[in-house]
Amino acid sequence: MIIKSLEIGLKIQSLRKNANITQEELAEKCNVSWRTISNLERGVVMPSLQVICDIAQCFDVSIDKLLNNKIINKPMSRIRKENQVIESIYQLDDKLLYHIEEYIKLLKKIS
Repeated sequence: MIIKSLEIGLKIQSLRKNANITQEELAEKCNVSWRTISNLERGVVMPSLQVICDIAQCFDVSIDKLLNNKIINKPMSRIRKENQVIESIYQLDDKLLYHIEEYIKLLKKIS
């Protein structure tokens, strides 16, 4: 359970940082204390269903996206990097996303 709460915490932290808001701002939007957000991001506690719903709504993501982390056997550094890349991709316009997709296909052929 600790690994899952840490994965969720890292996902919340990544979403928050990509939205360029502080823990205090997220806490205010979710009607919790900043300490709660800090504890969530560090994986110290598992968020309640209400907090999960509030955070998902705040970032306009599905609850499934927030909770569905199929990355159990990966090092935390890898999880952090993947979350950063994923959040960056979400912010791309369609044209740039297409170019990156083509670039990835080329890289797969090379390796």
